[in-house]
Amino acid sequence: MYLLAIDTATNAGGVALSRNREVVALVTSKKPLRYSDRIVPMLDFVLSLEDIQLREVGCLAVAAGPGSFTGTRIGVAAAKALGQATGIPAVGISTLEALAYRHRRWERPLAIMIDARRQQVYGAAYHPGERLECLVAPGVSRPEAFLKRLGSGDFLFAGDGALCYRGAVQAAYPGARVLEGDNRLLEALCELGYQRYARGQAAPVGQLRANYVRPPDVELNHSLTQSS
Repeated sequence: MYLLAIDTATNAGGVALSRNREVVALVTSKKPLRYSDRIVPMLDFVLSLEDIQLREVGCLAVAAGPGSFTGTRIGVAAAKALGQATGIPAVGISTLEALAYRHRRWERPLAIMIDARRQQVYGAAYHPGERLECLVAPGVSRPEAFLKRLGSGDFLFAGDGALCYRGAVQAAYPGARVLEGDNRLLEALCELGYQRYARGQAAPVGQLRANYVRPPDVELNHSLTQSS
């Protein structure tokens, strides 16, 4: 079964194609502002590498946020357009969960921090393994507030938010390890998407929803204006 994974919610997004859990084609972009221009060419490219047509894809897996508001919207909209045109079902997967799954083989609890800008992070914590257990629910806050929510524990930190606020992490957890690397999720999206498809959790794309966690900037600005 072919699965097509789409991530435009992070700053290391792109498109991947897997066949029976094995990633067979992948293309990434380090220019999030170009996702709207590049999503269709990237989709065409990975399909061409396997010489297949879109109708041969059995499931879509999309990074549903949290992350860039515009980027998340682009990815979800692209998946909906593809699914509506072909009838291919889809699964929406949390960016925080997918990033934790990428590091699932570590034996320490995973604290995932994605830079949310405005001196905030999207954060969550998970017990590692093939079936991740959520220890701290996803949310958005200042890094110090997220670290306080974690409580005590021997956490391993991952994500560009952990790198950006390494000082705050190590002040709260002296000697804590912060993993180097970007926010790439595509391989994890392929695996998690396949698992959910196999469990019968894929659904018509009309049910696909973005998880922004916080309102978009335009709503926040309107709220601030109204309260001032």
